[in-house]
Amino acid sequence: MKKEVAIINNIKPIHTIGVVLRPAMPSLGSYYREIKKIFIKYHIIPILDQASAEMIGAEGMPFKELLESVDLLMAIGGDGTLLALIRRSYGSLLPVIGINMGRLGFLAEIRRNEVEMLCDSLVSGNFMIQEALMLEGEFEWSDDAPLVVDTVGVNYGTTSCIYTPSQKAYFFAFNEFTLMRSDTFGMIYLNISIIADNKQKSFNSFGGDGLIVSTPHGSTAYNISAGGPVVYPFSENIILTPICAHSLTQCPLVLSSDFQLGVELLEQSTANLIIDGQRKLKFHYGDKIIIRKAKHSAAMLHTKNYDYFAILREKFRWG
Repeated sequence: MKKEVAIINNIKPIHTIGVVLRPAMPSLGSYYREIKKIFIKYHIIPILDQASAEMIGAEGMPFKELLESVDLLMAIGGDGTLLALIRRSYGSLLPVIGINMGRLGFLAEIRRNEVEMLCDSLVSGNFMIQEALMLEGEFEWSDDAPLVVDTVGVNYGTTSCIYTPSQKAYFFAFNEFTLMRSDTFGMIYLNISIIADNKQKSFNSFGGDGLIVSTPHGSTAYNISAGGPVVYPFSENIILTPICAHSLTQCPLVLSSDFQLGVELLEQSTANLIIDGQRKLKFHYGDKIIIRKAKHSAAMLHTKNYDYFAILREKFRWG
């Protein structure tokens, strides 16, 4: 049974906004200075993250201090910038929103010319904050080599990760964890277990290009490209989608977030474990990952104009 994630009602007024710009895009400086004037007109103080400030030659604040000084976090760029910001701020419980400077923008709902509307919503209190499920990956590797996490594409800054003294690390994802073959040919063979009531039972194994374990928000990302279902983003589900499985009987599966999943390789091979399409680490035979609902959710701020189904119609060009 799908459980909708709660709407947060006990929110404090928005007086300060922490702003993170898309990395390696100094041209955003002129846009930031333009919208900064709009924020100030509405008596809202924007504060730049230190790395973003250095990129455009402005003053900023270290990210950890920023989390303690603002009421709202804002990503300016696109969905990738917003994804990275959600992971970096994991556990802060601060609401987040994104300004879409790109093309698709499923997550970054505010268009570049809608900042005035956003400010009006913020000062009037005419907005809502909804909790969005995040995933935690407990990764345990089998050799003595140190864990190396690489950047995929643009470097959006460090991912939220907790290391332990043992060979174990905890990663957090907003969209998905993907296990994918690391070679350009061949397959990987995966075993998937369901963990419930402290019992672990193997329930599926297959060969193919990999597996996506997605949140409802991530259902419209890589998941849908691989043939997975679109799931209402504020429900509490975990979605399993095989990637090019070498079997006609494999199909996507939607589970309650009460379940935990264990995934491992069945044969000697190497795969890539990819987090939100932005971080990558090697996954070897003997390594294990347990994926579960994270302790903390992401808090997504939406304006009075937010309409998820209108976004679907626009992005998918439905009827």
